[in-house]
Amino acid sequence: MPPPPRTGKLWRRLRGPLVALLQVAALGGAVAGAVAGGRLLRDYLHTSPHFAIASLRIDGNERIDDEALLAHAGVSLGDNVFAQSPEELQARLEAHPWVARARVERRLPGTLTIHVEERRAVATLALDAELYLIGDDGTLFKPLEDGDPSDLPVVTGIERRRFVRDRPYRTSTLVEIVALLHDYRMAGLWRREPIGEIHLRPNDDVVLFVGDDGMEVRLGKAPYLAKLRKLRRVLDRLGDERALYVYLDNVRRPDRVTVRLKEVPLPALETSENPPSRRRAPESES
Repeated sequence: MPPPPRTGKLWRRLRGPLVALLQVAALGGAVAGAVAGGRLLRDYLHTSPHFAIASLRIDGNERIDDEALLAHAGVSLGDNVFAQSPEELQARLEAHPWVARARVERRLPGTLTIHVEERRAVATLALDAELYLIGDDGTLFKPLEDGDPSDLPVVTGIERRRFVRDRPYRTSTLVEIVALLHDYRMAGLWRREPIGEIHLRPNDDVVLFVGDDGMEVRLGKAPYLAKLRKLRRVLDRLGDERALYVYLDNVRRPDRVTVRLKEVPLPALETSENPPSRRRAPESES
């Protein structure tokens, strides 16, 4: 008997690898085609005039004008809408010191909408000869420059080295200042006795200088709201009289308030034998 042909066995042995090789070749061709197509599509999207920015909408900005905001973001009318992703534009906008948060929306074919939330400065911090703005979120967000708010309370008395090196102290101090200003508003004193200065003593006690005449108000340490409401009652009782200082920091007797009225000049006498004198107002406690 002649031996059986070996062709069938050889084919069966090679069929599997050949099929796999063809599949790989087909997949490679498909991938190459997809990559080439993707590149063509990307080039089209990034170069077609159809996707040029024709409308830029901005809202939420009051302090920063539109031109400055767009310049900071690095975008303008006519740019390709795909040149930068919304996330990239958002990161650029939030790098602006006055921008707390930003959101960018892209609508095809050529509309870009920018929403910003600006920071609100509540006080100015004096560190040696340098001034910085404190935001309502308890952050120190920029140096004071021309054009920035200049009618804010000034925080003084903070030792620069400790403030810079001690992060927990820095954070707690800024948060406490913002909380104090909030309590001052809650006590109904903001318009009546505007704060000119918030001074932190070496032991971290707080002293306010308020009103046009810089009346001294010693608050001591937090909490402040009850003390500030007491201050308002004291001022209500004084009426038109002005105090030189009001102390609300008595630790042993927190219910006690020390007040010293300003000296009131007596009416001048007409005779030269009796020169005008000044009546010294007493210090009282209540």
